[in-house]
Amino acid sequence: MYGVSEHRPDRRADEDQTGVDRQERICREIAERLQLRVEAAHVYVDNNRSAWQRNRKRPGWDEMLKAMGEGEIRYVVVYHPDRLMRQPKDLEELLSIADDKRVLLHGEANRRDLSDPDDRFILRIEVAHACRSSDDSSRRLKDALKDKAREGEPHVGNRPYGYTGNGQASIEGEAKIVREVRTSPHPLRTGGGAP
Repeated sequence: MYGVSEHRPDRRADEDQTGVDRQERICREIAERLQLRVEAAHVYVDNNRSAWQRNRKRPGWDEMLKAMGEGEIRYVVVYHPDRLMRQPKDLEELLSIADDKRVLLHGEANRRDLSDPDDRFILRIEVAHACRSSDDSSRRLKDALKDKAREGEPHVGNRPYGYTGNGQASIEGEAKIVREVRTSPHPLRTGGGAP
């Protein structure tokens, strides 16, 4: 999630353990402390859209970049830069627009002048580190899932209805309901009729 406000905006980012509402509150506090005006039209939220997934569509991010390019935004306030972007290509896109518009990036932990070469250097390192961290997390998760498969254990996220938490045994009361639904001639059932 991120937010931006016209002329003196506020900017925040997406999905860490800090909830979206809390991130917005913190960003609004930063904007108020900096005496920046936050307009609803320039608060962008991409809730449940991770910044680390390379092919994920983030409409709020795209709208924010467009508003920056049109000169509507001079300040970006974000909970933390890694909530805003975790891919170096996203940072470079932001920097190319900031080159023309002298945009400042404010975060709870830091302030970055996107026109300053030293700040850009540090931000590139932070984003590269966040990207590496995301890649490492993904690799560890994939390795753990491969280990479970190799050991014959099921890949179970949330407990499937009708089964115990480890997916190894059924819960008879729930399993009975699943069987009833499966054999029901109810017209809303997939396929529209009896099996």
